Amino acid sequence: MRKTFPFLLGLLMVAACENKTYDIDNLSTEVTLLEDEISVPIGNFGPFNLELVNQIPLVGQVLGSVLKTEADGTILCEAQEELYKISVYEIMAKTKEDMSKPFSFPIGKKYTSPYTLGSLFQGFGFHCVDQHVTLSVTNPLNQAYTLGGDAFVTCRNTRIYEICYENYFPLKDIPVRRSSSEVELLDMNLPDSVYFTPEEMGFRDLSINLPERPADHVWSSWNSEFVFSSSYTGHIAAGENAELPLAMFGLTSISVKFNLPIESYEFKEVEVSIELENTLPLQVEITRLQLMTGEDAAVDENLVATPGDLTIKGGSLEKPGQTPITLNIKAQEGIIPDITGIQMGLAVKSAPGYADTLLSFKQGVSVKSASATLRGGVTLGVSNE
Repeated sequence: MRKTFPFLLGLLMVAACENKTYDIDNLSTEVTLLEDEISVPIGNFGPFNLELVNQIPLVGQVLGSVLKTEADGTILCEAQEELYKISVYEIMAKTKEDMSKPFSFPIGKKYTSPYTLGSLFQGFGFHCVDQHVTLSVTNPLNQAYTLGGDAFVTCRNTRIYEICYENYFPLKDIPVRRSSSEVELLDMNLPDSVYFTPEEMGFRDLSINLPERPADHVWSSWNSEFVFSSSYTGHIAAGENAELPLAMFGLTSISVKFNLPIESYEFKEVEVSIELENTLPLQVEITRLQLMTGEDAAVDENLVATPGDLTIKGGSLEKPGQTPITLNIKAQEGIIPDITGIQMGLAVKSAPGYADTLLSFKQGVSVKSASATLRGGVTLGVSNE
C-alpha cells in the first residue's frame, strides 16, 4: 500500500510539469488522495490454537506439568500411582500365622482417586472418553501365587453426586506368575456411556496367598516386595452443556498482538473485515473488545471499535466453523494511530452439534482472510525545497 502513494504522487508531479503556465508560488504543498475509500488486504494472523494455553503465565504454571498429548494432538488425561507395597520380610514380621504351612496375609482396601485434567474439566460440563484402567502387581517370588478379594472401579456423576458406574472383578482365580515386570490383574475400557473419571479404583478385601516359609521363595534379596499399582488414561471431549468459566483461571481477558501500521496516513475511519475459521467444538462469544496501540501494546481508550455479531461458530478439524466479522474503528480525537493488538473478553461454551468431539492442541481459531476499508482520505505533505 505504501508503494501506491509515491506512484500517484509522481503522476501528479508529471502532470504539473507539462503545464507551462502553472504558478509555482501558489502551488499547494498538500494533496489528498483516496478521498472516498479503498480496501486493502492486511494479511493473516494466527492460527490461535490450544497450544497457546501454555503461554498464558498463570495457566501455563498450573497445567504445564500435567498437559500431555497424543501424536495427533489430542489431549491425554493420565494418572499413575503406587497403591501399596510390602516385602516378604515385612509380612513375616507382622503375621501370626504358622509359616511352616501356606498361609494368607490380609491387606484390606487399597485404592486411589485418579485426579487428572479431565477431572477438572468434567466439573464444567466436559466429558472424559476413551477411558482405560489398569491394575497390576509384581511377583518377587520364584513361583506363582494367588490373591484374595476384588479389584473394583467406581465412577460418580459429580454434578448430581450419584454413582454412574460400579463393578467388581474377583482376583482369586488369577495366578500371579513370575515376571520381570508388573502382572496385570485388571485391564479394561470403561463403557462409552461413562463420562466421569473413577472416583475410586483399586482393591477391596485384598489378601496375598503365600507358600510355606516365603523367604525361601524370594527371587532376589534386593527385590522382595509385592507392589500394587494403578494406571488411568482418557481424553477430554466437549459435552452438550460444556462451559468454561475463564475468570476462574484468571482469564478475564485475552490479548493478541499484531501490527496494522496506518498512523502516517492519517485515516479518519477504518473498517476491518475478517473471515474466521474455528476447529474447536466450542462457541466463542467476544463480550468485550478493545484496541491496543504503542510498542507495549496498551489499550487505547481513544479508539472506539464497533463490532457486528461477535459470536464465533464452533467446529472440528474435519468440519471447521466459518464466521465473518466486521469491525468499525474510529478515533474519538485525532487520527487512528498504528494498531498493535487487540484485547478481548471471552465467553466459551459447547457448540451445538459437536458434543463428544475430542479436544486437540491442533484445534483453534485462525484468520482465513482479512482486509481493511480505509475512509477519510490520505493527506500527504509535499516539500518545495
